[in-house]
Parts: sequence; C-alpha cells; structure tokens
Amino acid sequence: MMMRPALRLPPSNRPGYVLIAVLVVIVVLSLAAYRFTDSMSAEHRAAVRVSDVAQARAAAVSGVHYAASLLGDAEAVTVYLNGNPTLDNPGMFGEVVVRADQANPSKVASFRIVAVATTGPGAYEQRAALIDEGGKLNINALIAQDKTGQVLYNALLKIPDMTPDIADAIVDWVDADDTPRANGAESATYQSLTNPYKCKNGPLNSIDELLLVKGVTPQLLYGTDQNQNGTGDDGGGQSLSRGWSDFLTIYGRELSINSAGQLKVYINGDDVKAIYTAMQNSQIGSELATYIMAVKLFGPTQLDANGNPIQKGKGKGDNPKAVTLASLDQLTAAVEAKLASSTSSGRAINSVIDLVNTRVTLPSSGSSSGGKGKGEPPPTVVFNSPLNDPSRLKELFPTLLDKIATKEAVEMVPRLNVNNAPREVLLGLPGLTDADVDTIVGARDGVLPGTPEFSSGAWLVTAANLTPPKFKAIEKYVTGSSMVYRVQSVGYLAGGGPVARVEAVIDSNLGAPRIVYFRDLGDLDSPRGFQPPKQGPQ
Repeated sequence: MMMRPALRLPPSNRPGYVLIAVLVVIVVLSLAAYRFTDSMSAEHRAAVRVSDVAQARAAAVSGVHYAASLLGDAEAVTVYLNGNPTLDNPGMFGEVVVRADQANPSKVASFRIVAVATTGPGAYEQRAALIDEGGKLNINALIAQDKTGQVLYNALLKIPDMTPDIADAIVDWVDADDTPRANGAESATYQSLTNPYKCKNGPLNSIDELLLVKGVTPQLLYGTDQNQNGTGDDGGGQSLSRGWSDFLTIYGRELSINSAGQLKVYINGDDVKAIYTAMQNSQIGSELATYIMAVKLFGPTQLDANGNPIQKGKGKGDNPKAVTLASLDQLTAAVEAKLASSTSSGRAINSVIDLVNTRVTLPSSGSSSGGKGKGEPPPTVVFNSPLNDPSRLKELFPTLLDKIATKEAVEMVPRLNVNNAPREVLLGLPGLTDADVDTIVGARDGVLPGTPEFSSGAWLVTAANLTPPKFKAIEKYVTGSSMVYRVQSVGYLAGGGPVARVEAVIDSNLGAPRIVYFRDLGDLDSPRGFQPPKQGPQ
C-alpha cells in the first residue's frame, strides 16, 4: 500500500506572527528608551536650570554682603566710594565676578549693584550705586521728634500726590493717641471695615504697612513702575511714577559720633572742668574751646547785623560804656579763674548756631581808673565769637558741628541727610521756603564729600547761606551723614540664563554691618527689570 506524501505549504505562504510580535516589542522598547532618554534629558536640563538659578541667586546675595563690607569700612567709603555711596560708581558697583569657572566660562557667576535715582519730577536714571535711606522722610523719626504730628503732616504734604486726608490718616496711624485728626482715621474707622483691624498707634515696622492706612493704595505707594527699574516696560522712562517709596522710609540710625567715629563732646554736662579739657582735646581749637566755656560761665551777648549789642529794655537816652577787646590770653585767664572758684555747671547751650553773632563780657576787675576822665567807670572788656567773622565761620563751623554735641543721647533719633535728600523731602523742613530749598539743592553739588562740612551738614550755613535762625529751626531734623543704605543686587551667569534680583537694607553699625531687611525681588521681574551685560558665548 502506497503512502501519500505530507502536504507542504510554499515558504512564501508561512504566517509572520512572530515577526510582527518582535517588531512590536522593538517599537515599544524603542519608545520606552526614547521616553526614558527624553525624561532623563529633561531632568538633566531641569537640574542644570536649578543649579544655574541657585548660582545666580547666590551671586546676588553675595552682592549684598559685598556692599555691607564696603559700608562697614570707613576708609573704603572714603577711598573707593568717594565718600558718598549714592554716586554712580561702575568701578565698584559694576560687574563683580563671584565664581570663575575656567573649564566652563559660560558658568562664571557675577553680580552688579543697581539703583534708580530721581533726577526730576517723573524722571529717573539707573545707577551703579546704593540708595541712602537717611535721605528719605523717616515717618517714625518725625513722629518721635514731634509727637503732635504736625511736622510730619506738613512734610507729608510736600510729597507728590499726597492729600490732606491721607496725610492726616498716616499721622493718626503712627501717633500714640486714638483721637482722629481733622481728616484722619483711628481705630473706630478701621474696626467698621468688613475685615476689621485696629489702628497701629505706634511706629511702622515696614513701609508696606502704609497699605493698611485709609486712602493709601499700591499705586500711590509704589507707582506705575511695576518692576521698579525706573524705565517703562515699553522702553520709555519719562512718564513713570515710582510712588512714595522713593521719598518715605522707616529705616534710619544716627549716633552722636564725629567723623573719626568717636563720641562727640557733650558740652551741657555738670562737670565744666572736664568739658573744658575735652573740648581742648577735641581739635576744635583752643580759641573756640575757651570761648564756648566763657559763654557757659559768663553768658553771651547777642549782636545785631552791624555787630552792636542787642540791649533789651534800653531807652534812647542810655549811655553805654566804652568797650575794649580782650586778647585770647585775657579770655583764657578769666575762664580759668572762674573755673577755679566755681562749682556751677554753667549755662546750657541749646545750639551751636547760637554762638554766631555773640560776644562775652569779661568780669570787671573792680577798678575805676580805666576811664579817660576822673571817676569814670573802666571800659567794658569783651571778646567776640570767632564765628562772627564770615571767613572764619566757614573754617570753624563745620569742625564745631562735627565735634560738639548739645544733646546727651548717644543713640539719636535719626535725622534727614541733606546731602542726598530729594527736593520734595527738603521742602518739608520747617521754616524753609521754596527759594531756600532751591538754593540748598544748587549749593550741595559744590560741597566735597568726606569733608567735615559735608558730613556735618554745616554747608547749609557756609555754602547755602542759611541764616542762623533758619538753620536753628531745622537743626534737630537734619544732618550730613547716614548709617543705613538700601542695596539692590542682580546676580547672573556669563552665558545667559536665569537672573536673580534681591534687595536689602544695611546698617553700617560702626564697622559691624548688619542686614535689617531682606527681600527677593524675583516676583517683580516680569518683564525683567535689569538686563545683565551680554558677554561670553552667544
């Protein structure tokens, strides 16, 4: 019996299920590998980005500490910052390299210090500089100096876009009482709100706290410059408003120290002998030290513009005695004789400007033989203030303000630094007219930073020619130095990428600087406020 051969299909007709399965597996594995690779690449890019962001922010923070180290060194301020950190200084505040990477130049981290300075109403410029908080109107300081709030109210009214209602409300917010001013608001007003709160009735902790005050809006406080760079987002720069933040502050500090960092001589203490010795050692000069002590011991006589004594209660028929001028040796002998026999603390001197246009009368020797005729009284022996001579006033007054204190407090209520204050803030000083302020603004550019005239504010008298009464009216509110500055630092990498921006307020603190305020400004950089310089690989 014959067997039939098995049926075989042609090779071309075999099923390809296995091949299809293999291809599907290869595709799936390829997609998985691609997805994994893409995910890892994204993770790598994110890690690099996070690293770059961290480096840029670290560089920006380094800029804050760099500025603090400069402010803490008085010699550095004089030599490297030209005595005034608010001046444009690209050499010190331009690009500063923090981290160099020779293997990868695009990762070189740097920072630069930036500031926006007001150059006129609605006009601003970017500088490589710091902002002087002492040059702003210090709300807390003014209410401490005048608890009625009237000085603060008058000063606030000079700030652009301020209204009497808001000025009253701000004064009510910081004054100690709960009685509203004419147009103000106290706790009763704020408690009636949907979300009630109490009036502060105390010093501000932050300038942002003003947003709680009736009538204050973010636009009034910070203006329309949303990224706070002094230029319009469309590239324009002349129609912006930066709000009240350019003029107001709560930060300030002032110590009763001279330009050498030593305590000033307090001249109204009880021990007049110790005061006399201290003045002689204070570099104000023997003549001025002796004259001040003579004023304390013998009292001053006020002189008019012609150098004649202002005699109260004298009639036209009065016949004044003849007057002779004493020598410095005679004045010194009279002072030392009085010191040897007196335990009095002497008269208080409320202001050093009171020494201008004065003279002292030396005690009479009791002899009647000094007159020209028989029985005539001896002439009155006087010594004129060294400050009466305008040429000597310019020489002596700055040193006097720098070395002498009429108030005992070492930690003072901070005053306004007239060297850097904008015109709008200067207008708020009591007793000054618009013309006075214009003269001050025009004169201060000619005063050399780092001099006693500059650091004491004496140039208001010697260069801006304020009269003694006008200077005396503002003396308790003004100075020529600062201890507290605001710094903005921008950190970036040479090859581009993320940019960090931070802000801090620094108290130089006699060489041990401290940061009293810190904020990350990254939320303002939309659009970016300050572009880093283009460099490195492009």
